[in-house]
Amino acid sequence: MAYLDSLTRHALRASIQPDGKIRLEPDWLITDGIRQIVHEHREELVREITENAASGDPSEETVSDYHLLWVATDLDSFEEYDPRFGYELSCDPVYRMLDAPYYAWLRHRMENARKSHGAGRLDDSAFEVLRTRFNTIHSWAVRHIGEEALRRAIRTTNVKSYVPPSEQTFSAYRKTWDDAWSAYQRNQAACNRSAEPSDQARRLQHLLDTQGYAGIRSSIIDDVVVFVRDESVVVPHKWTTKVRFTLDELRLMVGSSPDAVKQIHEVKRVFGGKVVPSGDNPFAVKGSGGNVMPIPAAQQTLFQAGTTASAI
Repeated sequence: MAYLDSLTRHALRASIQPDGKIRLEPDWLITDGIRQIVHEHREELVREITENAASGDPSEETVSDYHLLWVATDLDSFEEYDPRFGYELSCDPVYRMLDAPYYAWLRHRMENARKSHGAGRLDDSAFEVLRTRFNTIHSWAVRHIGEEALRRAIRTTNVKSYVPPSEQTFSAYRKTWDDAWSAYQRNQAACNRSAEPSDQARRLQHLLDTQGYAGIRSSIIDDVVVFVRDESVVVPHKWTTKVRFTLDELRLMVGSSPDAVKQIHEVKRVFGGKVVPSGDNPFAVKGSGGNVMPIPAAQQTLFQAGTTASAI
């Protein structure tokens, strides 16, 4: 599935609509190069989606039966079924979508661990954790990538020059997302249309719903900020010194200009406090104490700034 796999690595979900058209999501990640691939290889792409179609109502859409495994360099892994999560995920450590070359590199890493264990440099418990994790990866790879592709990758992949996932690779990867989203916003504004919620915004909402917080490396502030579901959420120790915004504050800031976002962030960093609607008395007692910052109605517009950031 060469063409479908190429779209998957670009975090694009492909489907065939009832009218026969190919739909790619999210549309803001579609580049001219992607459009050219779809245009030149439409028949092959339709065949790949159809032959690998998931069960469902074809009168609505035909979608590939995605099986995706994200793996960290410590061999921890998790499976998902939607490529829109992205090729790399920064979850401390960084996870990368498993493909044959990455499998070859991980296999080489496991062989080194086996040698270290045999030489007594790696204790039994640590080796057993790695062995169990790699067995999970291997079983998944054989089932969904195929033994022939894995053997070919083992022969051809230069494990010494292969670049594994890291914070550096993730930052570079996410910059392409940020740039694409910014370009999409500019285009939408020029056409005087409202932008659709980005896939990144949906992922941010998922993190807030499930774990209560999300670390964001903002391209506007050039630092990590922490979004929390509410003020009661406890965040990891490494982010306790970072500025936090609750969902209520974010709703007030949706669409704020970059300069307004920077000013609000700096005030919270220096003085603490919270963002409140226009018209609230900033000197009123708020029960839990602390400063409050009213935001003018004209600036009650930061979720866009949040969606241009990189979820950590």
